[in-house]
Amino acid sequence: MERALRSSWTRALMLVLILFAIGYAVFQSLAGKREEVEVGQKAPDFALTNLQGQTVRLSDYGGTGVLLNFWASWCDPCVNEMPLLNEAYGQLPGVEIIAVNMGETKERASEFADRHRLKLPILLDSQGEVKKQYKISGLPSTFLVDDKGRIVQKFSGELSRSDIINFMERIQPKSGRN
Repeated sequence: MERALRSSWTRALMLVLILFAIGYAVFQSLAGKREEVEVGQKAPDFALTNLQGQTVRLSDYGGTGVLLNFWASWCDPCVNEMPLLNEAYGQLPGVEIIAVNMGETKERASEFADRHRLKLPILLDSQGEVKKQYKISGLPSTFLVDDKGRIVQKFSGELSRSDIINFMERIQPKSGRN
C-alpha cells in the first residue's frame, strides 16, 4: 500500500514538473519573440559616441544612403572586411559608411582603427543598446539604409569588395549618381 501511494505521488510530481516545463517554455517563446527589423521599414534611430567623443545619430545622415556595418575586433570576418569598407569610404557621392563597434571599449576600438588606418566613422555600442534595436545575433552584420531612412537590405556575414560597391550603388540617392 505504501509503495502504491509513493508511486502515485511520484507520478503526480512528474506530471506537475512536466506541465511546469511546458508552461515555462511557452512563456519564454512568447516573451522572447522580438519584432524583426524588416526590409522596407524605417531604420531605428540611435545616438552613439564616436571615437572622438562626439554624439552621432543615424538621423544625422538623412538624405544620404548609409551602409551600416556592425563589427568587433575579435571577429575574423569583421577584421577581413574592415579594410575593404575603409577603401570604399567616400567613393560614392551621397553614400556614407558607418561602422558600429559592438561591445568593446573605446580604447580597444581606437587601437584597432589606428592599426588599420581607418578613416570611416566608428561608433561605439559598448552597452549593446543598438545591437538590441537591430536584433543583431551575429557579426558582421550590415544594413543598407536608403536616403529616406528605410532599410533596403540586411546582410549577415563577411562582405567582399564587390558586395560593398554593389550595396553602395543600391543606396546611392539618384541625385548623387553620375
